[in-house]
Amino acid sequence: MDENQLTGIILSGGKSSRMGGEKGLAEFRGKPLISYSIEALNPVVDSVIISANNHMDVYRNFGFDVVKDEVSGIGPMGGLLSTLKFSATEYNLVLSCDTPFINSGLLSYLAGNIQDYDVVVVAHGNNKLEPLCGVYSRNIISILENNVYEGKYKLRDIFKQVRFKVLTVDASLPFYSTDLFYNINKPEDLNL
Repeated sequence: MDENQLTGIILSGGKSSRMGGEKGLAEFRGKPLISYSIEALNPVVDSVIISANNHMDVYRNFGFDVVKDEVSGIGPMGGLLSTLKFSATEYNLVLSCDTPFINSGLLSYLAGNIQDYDVVVVAHGNNKLEPLCGVYSRNIISILENNVYEGKYKLRDIFKQVRFKVLTVDASLPFYSTDLFYNINKPEDLNL
C-alpha cells in the first residue's frame, strides 16, 4: 500500500478530567503534547485531521483540519467516527494525543500491514492492545454508527465485527523503545 494514501487522525477531544485541562495542548518538554503526534505522523501520511471538542481555534493554528465529535460524550468512538466520515482516504492512521513517544517507524510498520484488513492495531507487553494506535478503514463507518446507536462505545467491541489484525511490537523491531506507548494522563506525568 502507498503510505501517501493515508490520512493521520489525532484524537484530542477527550474530557481530560485527570489532566485538569486540555490534554493535547498541555506542555511536555517545551511543546504541546499534540505536536509529538503531528511529528510522528507527518513523514507517513498525506494529511492530518485533529479531533477536538474544545479550543478549536488553537488546534486550527497547527495548520490542519479540526473536526468536532458529531456525538459527544462517548469517548474515542465519537472522535473516530466523526474524523473517518471527514477523511478523504480509505485508510487512516489513528493516534491519541497523549502518547509522545510514538514514532514514525511504528506508524510506517502499521501502514505497511493494512492489506486486506479494516483495522490494524498494535499489541505489546503481555498482548496489551493499543486501540488508539492503529490503522482504521472508512469501511467501518456503518459499524461504528450501529455501535453508537446501540450504546456500545468501546472500540474493542468493533474488533469482533471487522477484518481485524493485531501487530505485536517488541524489542526485536528497530523502532522499539520501552517508553513507546507511555501515556500522559495526569499533570505529574508531564514532568518525565
